[in-house]
Amino acid sequence: MNSVGKKSKKPMISGIVIPDQWDANGKVITVTIHANDEKVFLVEHTKIGNDLLNLIHKEVEVTGKIRERFDGRTSIGIKSYEAADRNGLDMKD
Repeated sequence: MNSVGKKSKKPMISGIVIPDQWDANGKVITVTIHANDEKVFLVEHTKIGNDLLNLIHKEVEVTGKIRERFDGRTSIGIKSYEAADRNGLDMKD
């Protein structure tokens, strides 16, 4: 499956959550999703998007609105996500 499901209402991205920015104390404050097709999506700061700060280096599947930013990066406003755990996927929305 491609990282972006082009036929779905909300695109589905599959990949790994990776730290992108840290504060002065070394705490991760921004994450990206590195998709299975090597695309990188900056996770926007929303309530659901911030949940991914607790899933660093975990595999996830997310849906949301994808935007091209002025700085050339691609971001996603997360609407829902599934995080891989020991028992499979856990749906959050």
